[in-house]
Amino acid sequence: MSNPEGPNFERMTPFTDNWAYLKTELAWLDRLLMVAVSRQKRELQELDDFALSGEDRVTRHWWKGIISLSGQPNYDNARPPKTQRPSGSYAQQLEARILASQRQGVVLALPQLRDRLQLTMFEKNVLLLALAPEVNQRFGRLYSYLHYQHDEADWDLPTVDLCLRLLCRNDQEWRRSRPLIAPNSRLSSLGLVEWLNADDTTLLSRHLRLTEDLTTYLLSEEPDPATLDAWAIAPAAEAGESSEIPAESWNSLVLPDPQLAQLKTVAAAARATDGTMVLLTGPSGTGKTLAAKVLAADLELLLVMVDLAAIAPDEDGNIPELEDLVNLPPCVLLLKNAPHWFGRTPTIESALVQSWVIQRRRQPGLTLLSSPYLQSIKPSWRQTMKGTVEFPIPDSAARELLWKRALPPGVKKERSLTWPYVAQKLSLTGGEIATLAQTAVALTQQTEPPLLTLDCLQQALALHHPGMTLPKAKTARAKRATSKTP
Repeated sequence: MSNPEGPNFERMTPFTDNWAYLKTELAWLDRLLMVAVSRQKRELQELDDFALSGEDRVTRHWWKGIISLSGQPNYDNARPPKTQRPSGSYAQQLEARILASQRQGVVLALPQLRDRLQLTMFEKNVLLLALAPEVNQRFGRLYSYLHYQHDEADWDLPTVDLCLRLLCRNDQEWRRSRPLIAPNSRLSSLGLVEWLNADDTTLLSRHLRLTEDLTTYLLSEEPDPATLDAWAIAPAAEAGESSEIPAESWNSLVLPDPQLAQLKTVAAAARATDGTMVLLTGPSGTGKTLAAKVLAADLELLLVMVDLAAIAPDEDGNIPELEDLVNLPPCVLLLKNAPHWFGRTPTIESALVQSWVIQRRRQPGLTLLSSPYLQSIKPSWRQTMKGTVEFPIPDSAARELLWKRALPPGVKKERSLTWPYVAQKLSLTGGEIATLAQTAVALTQQTEPPLLTLDCLQQALALHHPGMTLPKAKTARAKRATSKTP
């Protein structure tokens, strides 16, 4: 969401409490639903049923709670009269009021949950749709009507289809959002929603309801932030799988310009086309994982990392993890050790890999295959990739920059230890440099005050790279003495 702070930010009125915020959100949802009701009635050619007169002659849709005629009973198309709106979009102003409330110590349950779990705008609004009938049954009757059902006994909970119809503006948003409310989505796995008829109907027809604990929290008079701990910890990852929401920027990458340009092209392609697959090759520690984090941050998608070396068939020859990898939400998927599936001698049947790739290409998001060597990937697979980015061993100038970045702020080093000299003498990757720096900094605690010395670096080098040495650099005085020696 865009930054709400601007010239009018200070004049934004904070919400007095959690319920004042909910009333504002539910008013927005009410307007959204009335537009949908209007559109559906036009499709059903029932415009004459809205209001037969300006007095008390109304249709069944009014007494069923579908249409509210308070104020002016004779307006049509279910649109209330236009009111003067303040400048700026509704979303921006709402976010500004939320921020103003937080600065005054007012706890707002749904925004706090959204920020803590890094929910998308779509996921947050789905929770609002599911919460609304718990506040007012009128929302349930509207949902029932919009489901093309007119019996009072019908479901009063939103379906997947209704959520997508109300919250998605186009087909692309629909495709990206559908996996976010599937039964195996993050909302379900975190214990936020539950399915009431998940086994006997299509996904679009399934109804979703908030769990009781979440409903209680969202409707609290004074929400307790500690309650979020129950949902903030994601379920244990499957073998070899981890996920995170990255925060790295393009500036964190230390790569030659051609590789940076290629990665930015990958990001552009992933925005324009679903199912993009790209091969990343290069020795361990050259920046492939960091590049995946940067791409995920740039695309504003979750990063899921899977080590294919940790996935093996069970006793029956099945791959249980395949189904999990098929039903991922929109994300950047990084497949480490790609030769285990895409190499010349894969560890699982090629037909299974081929079937999974076909399904993955139909899904929104970006798939990255990581391999230390280009030749390790079977040529037929290489030809199907949208592109290949080769990560080189960093040169001396890049290594100098990597050493400077690897040193935590506040750590002091002796003057005789210079990064240009270290970078020139030690041909290492970025990952190796980070590991060495971490060990060397830990060794500085042995001195008082802590000081990063050449001896610390040599001890770290002896531990991680016993075959490499870092001789002391000759000082200018020593060089002059050497030059005068006959």
